[in-house]
Amino acid sequence: MPPHLVFGAGGIGSAENSFTYRWDTPEKVSEVLAVLKKLDILELDSAAIYPPGNPWNTETLLGQAGAAEKGFIIDSKVFVEWGSPKPSLDEAGISSSAARTLELIGADKLRTLYAHMPDQTTPLEETALAFHKQFVAGKFDRLGLSNYTADQLSQYLSICEANNYIKPTVYEGCYNVLTRQPEEALIPLLRKHNIAYYVYSPLAGGFLTGKVTHAIDTGDASALKRTRWRGESAMQFYVDDFDTPAMHDAIRRLRAACEAASPPVTLQEAAMRWLMHHSALRDGDAIVFGANSLEQIERNVEEARRGPLSAELVKVLDGLFAVARAGAGQGKLP
Repeated sequence: MPPHLVFGAGGIGSAENSFTYRWDTPEKVSEVLAVLKKLDILELDSAAIYPPGNPWNTETLLGQAGAAEKGFIIDSKVFVEWGSPKPSLDEAGISSSAARTLELIGADKLRTLYAHMPDQTTPLEETALAFHKQFVAGKFDRLGLSNYTADQLSQYLSICEANNYIKPTVYEGCYNVLTRQPEEALIPLLRKHNIAYYVYSPLAGGFLTGKVTHAIDTGDASALKRTRWRGESAMQFYVDDFDTPAMHDAIRRLRAACEAASPPVTLQEAAMRWLMHHSALRDGDAIVFGANSLEQIERNVEEARRGPLSAELVKVLDGLFAVARAGAGQGKLP
C-alpha cells in the first residue's frame, strides 16, 4: 500500500508578510474542510506557530470552523520561536503549548503532539520526561519528532528506552525527489524502530512545480510574489536549499522528461506520484501536502492518487538527486 495523504494546515490563516493568506475566516476554512472530507482526507497537520508570522491563528480558525467536531484529526506541534534562545521543549513550554492548542481547537486530546524542532537550550532528558508527563496526563496518543537529525533521534530513543518514557512513533521531515538525504541514515532508523514517516515539502515548497525555474529563465519574477522564494514572505532555508544552479538544472531535465512522456504529465504530478509509488515511503507513512485554492486541493489529490509512473520517467526522476546534490545549497533542512 502507498502512503496516505495529510493536509498541511499551515496554509490556513493570515499574516502580513506570509505566503499564506487565502483561508483566513471560519467560513473559508469550512469550505476547505468540506473539500477535504469529500476527498476522504481527514487528517490535518497543524502547529502552534502556523501560519508563519502569526502563531496560533491556524488553530484558532480550525476551532472556529469546528474541524474536530466535523471528524477531523488535528495533529499539532509545540510552540517555538524561530531563532530564539528561549527554551521551548521544557516542561512549562510543552505543557502550556499543548493546553492552548487543545483549548483553541476544542478537543480534549491530540492524536499526535510533535516537537517541531530540536530545542538547543533544553536537555533531551528533560524534554523526554516532559512529553512523557503530558502523555500520562492524557493530552495526546502519539509522540512525534520533527526536523531532528538521525543522531538526535537515536539519542532521544535511547533516553526513552532507558527511562521507560513514551517513545516517538511518528517522525515528520522534509523528503522529496530532490531531497533524498533521509534515505541514508534517517529512514533506516525509522524502520528499525517502527516509526511512521510523515513527509512535508513533497514539492519542495513549490520548487518542483517549475515556477521558480521558469521565473529565472524568463526573467519574470511576478509569479513568485508572496511565495517562499522572494520578498518579505521568503523563507531563506528554502531559498538556500533549492534556489541553486544545480537544482534549476534538475528541474529543466524533469520538465523535458514530463513533456516527452506519453501522455505528458505536469512536474508536480510526476513528483507526487514518485513519492507515492517509487520512493522509500510505505504503508503507514504519509505525505503532508498543501495548496493555495480549493481547485488545487482537488487537483493535487487526484494527481497524487494516480498509479505508478512509466519506467522511463522513473529513471529520470531517480537521477535528479545526483544532479541536484552536485550543487547543494547551505539550507537548514535536515
